[in-house]
Amino acid sequence: MPTDKDFLPLLTPGLPGWRMAGAGGFLEVGPGTVESRGGPGLFWFADAVFADFVLVAEWRCQGDHDNSGIFLRSPPLADSDKPAIEQGYEIQIDDRGVAPDGSLGSPLHLTGAVYSLVPVTESAFRPTGDWNRFEVKARGGDIGVVLNGRPVCHLTGGNRRREGHVALQAHHDGSRVQFRDLRVARL
Repeated sequence: MPTDKDFLPLLTPGLPGWRMAGAGGFLEVGPGTVESRGGPGLFWFADAVFADFVLVAEWRCQGDHDNSGIFLRSPPLADSDKPAIEQGYEIQIDDRGVAPDGSLGSPLHLTGAVYSLVPVTESAFRPTGDWNRFEVKARGGDIGVVLNGRPVCHLTGGNRRREGHVALQAHHDGSRVQFRDLRVARL
């Protein structure tokens, strides 16, 4: 793991470098803390592209039906989040595991999964209102996800983009997910 001095903080006051694509948005609700509103859309960090890296983020859901994600290696976005969904990787935040058909409990769609690609191996989600912590390591086609200190998912040999932007998802109206301490260290 890189040392603290190796990390670039992304949620700095005033949110320089961040852009919104799609519906919804993010509000700065405290020092270094943002909250999703509405959606669907992506709040993406336009000022840097990352290839091999470690990403650390703390986040919490405000309600039981909240849904979000952290996108990795997204292409630059204009008005739509679709290119990130099709070309990048999403680390899912949704402890209900809602699948595209609306069914619940899908391991491919639970918190910590690489959305629709690799399921979680266990649940390490903390209760609604509590802060959770992701540590995500991306190197080449491999992506490992640690949730609250427990390895929960590992993608091997992914064939999507090998570099791109970091983005936060505003999933739907009424979903309010907060993020803080979002930082990235290049490997």
